[in-house]
Amino acid sequence: MVGVKAGCPKDQVDRLINSSYIPFPWQWQFHASARLADNEDGPVDIGLGGARGPGKSHAVLSQVALDDCQRIDGLKCLFLRHTGTAAKESFDDLVDKVVRGHVEYRKTINTLKFPNGSRVLLGGFHDQRDIDKYIGIEYDVIIVEELNQLTLEKYQKLRGSLRTSKEGWRPRMYTSFNPGGVGHQFVKDRYVIPYREKTQKETCFVPSNYKQNPALHEGYIEYLESLEGDLGKAWREGEWDLFAGQYFGEWRFNKHVRKPFAIPLSWFRFRSIDPSGRSGTTSCHWYAVDPDGKVYVYKEYYETGKDYDEHAKAIYQKSIDEDGVSEDYRYTVMDSAAFAKAGYSETAAEIYERNGITGLVPAAKERVIGWNAVHSYLRWDIHTPPQLVIFENCVNLIREIPQAQHDEDGKNPEDVKSVYIGAMHNDAIDELRYFLRTLRDMKAPKTLTPVERKMRDNILSEQKFDFHYKNKVL
Repeated sequence: MVGVKAGCPKDQVDRLINSSYIPFPWQWQFHASARLADNEDGPVDIGLGGARGPGKSHAVLSQVALDDCQRIDGLKCLFLRHTGTAAKESFDDLVDKVVRGHVEYRKTINTLKFPNGSRVLLGGFHDQRDIDKYIGIEYDVIIVEELNQLTLEKYQKLRGSLRTSKEGWRPRMYTSFNPGGVGHQFVKDRYVIPYREKTQKETCFVPSNYKQNPALHEGYIEYLESLEGDLGKAWREGEWDLFAGQYFGEWRFNKHVRKPFAIPLSWFRFRSIDPSGRSGTTSCHWYAVDPDGKVYVYKEYYETGKDYDEHAKAIYQKSIDEDGVSEDYRYTVMDSAAFAKAGYSETAAEIYERNGITGLVPAAKERVIGWNAVHSYLRWDIHTPPQLVIFENCVNLIREIPQAQHDEDGKNPEDVKSVYIGAMHNDAIDELRYFLRTLRDMKAPKTLTPVERKMRDNILSEQKFDFHYKNKVL
């Protein structure tokens, strides 16, 4: 039997089948994972999804209404759907398909009640503010559909409402999601990455797509298959390395990220810094350029809650090699604002120089030109690998690149949208832009201002920069 082979206990299989529900093979995997949550070492946060159309809604309500609420007395479940004005109708349709005529229940205004005292509270959220009314109330189970429409902060607050006094029951979450949305990156980080890397413990991700639903309406299949570009790939295939609105559509984790290795001493090294005081995030990355012009991002500093001196000292210490000697950096690119005194006795750049961060170059201001440089280094095709590779220890840069979106609501849709909410920041990609734009401009003197040219020439002369790269497109 498919259910038993998937790992479902016999009583669960019997309960689901006797309720006239025959899960698809991938749904059996989800139901088996839900029962694993009973174990002390089992997952307590089970996510379904990756694409549209496989039958996620049917599976999660079936698990809660036909299994969990039937075997545990007095269970209190919250089921949240991301809906618009048709919230009630969408719930009614789902309840009719899953519950009506299959198990005994009563439906009041927004609640399914079962004879043993278990109940499922049906709620909806149109935007982030709607979540607040559910926070702080105790639930044994929380189900959230389209989790990718919530921020990490709202998700964490909902998880704080998972508590129980029932013996033998472990509070748990069942979630479903698709690529895209404001929560795209944290959902990917929490569920998809551990699944890929086989490091799942608290979470369990059960991927699926529309091809795994033989009952899906033919018209919806035609709609999904008609979608073009990144949106079509994301919704059909559950491609988490791209999504609609993504600024860097070239990004692919398996193309741009690799395990660290020892950087050869002959490769040129650089740094870039986006400095901030205690109220913001200071981001710094270390770069190496190989003889073919490929850029490797091999080290990262990403910290908050420190002043300029503390950040500078920490970056200096991280720039020292295993023998206690500072690595030889050709130059360090820094936000041009760091060179302005702005009413203080020292500039941020002067503070960094005082702490050993020398060879500072101000970053060019034109944002879109800088982003175009990032695009060019990320670009690849089946014949040509990308010119930018990031070591997997640079976790914040790896997180920020795919979450960057076009500023479609701003003055310049060709720019990156500035977002500093929860885990969504631009600090790491800003200083990546500083470095790649500067690296390219160092080979194109006509694009620099007279002051920038003079500074460049001084640095290159002092450090005897080898023009081995002169005729290469960096």
